[in-house]
Amino acid sequence: MRGLRCLLVVPLLLALAGAPSAAAQDRVKTREIVVGLGAEPRTMLAVTIVDWTTNTQLEHIYDRLLDRDARTLKPKPMLATAWRVVNDTTWEFTLRPGVRFHNGEPFNAQSVKATIDYIKDPASKSHYAAYWRKVKEVQIVNDSTVRLVTDGPWPSLIDRASLTDALMLPPKALKELGPEKLNQKPIGTGPFRFVEWKRDERLVLERNPDYWQGPADASRVTFRFIPEFSARMAALLSGEIDIMKDVPPHALEPVERSGRAKIRSAVSSRINYLALVNLKPGPMQDLRVRRAMNHAVNVDELIALVLKGRATRICGPLSPANVDFAPVECYQHDPARAQALFKEAGLDPAKLQLTLDTPSGRDKIKNRNTGDMFFLGWGPSVFGQGVMEPLFQASQTYSSYGNNKAIDEKIARTITVVDARGRAQAYAELHQMVRDEAPWVPLWQQHDLYGVASHVEWAPRADEKVWMYDARIIAR
Repeated sequence: MRGLRCLLVVPLLLALAGAPSAAAQDRVKTREIVVGLGAEPRTMLAVTIVDWTTNTQLEHIYDRLLDRDARTLKPKPMLATAWRVVNDTTWEFTLRPGVRFHNGEPFNAQSVKATIDYIKDPASKSHYAAYWRKVKEVQIVNDSTVRLVTDGPWPSLIDRASLTDALMLPPKALKELGPEKLNQKPIGTGPFRFVEWKRDERLVLERNPDYWQGPADASRVTFRFIPEFSARMAALLSGEIDIMKDVPPHALEPVERSGRAKIRSAVSSRINYLALVNLKPGPMQDLRVRRAMNHAVNVDELIALVLKGRATRICGPLSPANVDFAPVECYQHDPARAQALFKEAGLDPAKLQLTLDTPSGRDKIKNRNTGDMFFLGWGPSVFGQGVMEPLFQASQTYSSYGNNKAIDEKIARTITVVDARGRAQAYAELHQMVRDEAPWVPLWQQHDLYGVASHVEWAPRADEKVWMYDARIIAR
């Protein structure tokens, strides 16, 4: 229905498109950017929930310890200006001087300690607690220097510090106000300050004039929550919003012809897959059934017909955009082989009934309430541990697979390998092990398609950071 609605809406709006709408012209004057998203944030408190939509908005309020280069995706300075390995279990970070939170509180080593302590505290119920479990202690050397001591070698610590795992909290406010008050009125060091969160409607942020990188070009950023694709497309083409992610491939030409918006694209690091749930009794506990599903799905046809070629097939859980990628052989589309495997497993493929969930939001997945299969996108998928650990260990929030001792042990060993050559070999072996276990039908590496208003200059990134600090508003 979403695609049909979009096909119906686009031609109607094209008749009205062309010149900028009055609303868009007003936004140019006031230097406001409106971003249309499919859902509102699930929290306003950083380092709490693993959710792209939530963290896309929070990244405007809070800064990370480290950033990532938009082109290479390699870690680069942000609130930390430098880092070094003291020994196999100690990393030292030098912090940027003179940075202040929106309430005037200084950012310093205590901020790093308070943030990581908050993540690791069971009372916080942070989704990121498992990701930072290897940190044994946070040592404050002085105001501008902090050391993270781990319980063993952890080369991916730098990768973690460059993701939303490391959005920094204000320690004094966290202690005096508490998490609930900060959830109502968040305080970060980022380029925009919190103004208003009107549930089910919008989040409004204003420019931080004292931002350490200099003030943003936009004076205000508003996130509008529009669940339906067709409604977001209508909002883009009517000039109600300025940026929309995930424009359907069939709508690319109409958007370009509209005169009000243009298409901007990026080959994303996000992977999309069909999870074959083996954590509960059912056919997916049988390896033959999982391999049969891999032979049954024609991924190349889906990419060609449904996505109009705007995706790249993946054959295992890591894509070439991942620094720990190693090639594995794809399962070939082979319906006859799929039927034979179903029969070997004692199932009649003509009578087999399976439940596929394509959930709106992630609650059903993280609460383990899905059927035999579910569809999910995971990203930014830029390093091996960020995929293998959360998605293939049964205890992790989003895992659909587990209870495989060999893979659990291999993951535990692989994430501690410091030597670059040894690390590459370990991830290659792990990638092959997971591919052979067929816990998913790997689908594709996503190509992100954005609709961007003609008066906004902004380029999408492979790490899916929709950061309006990079946007510029131009008069037409």
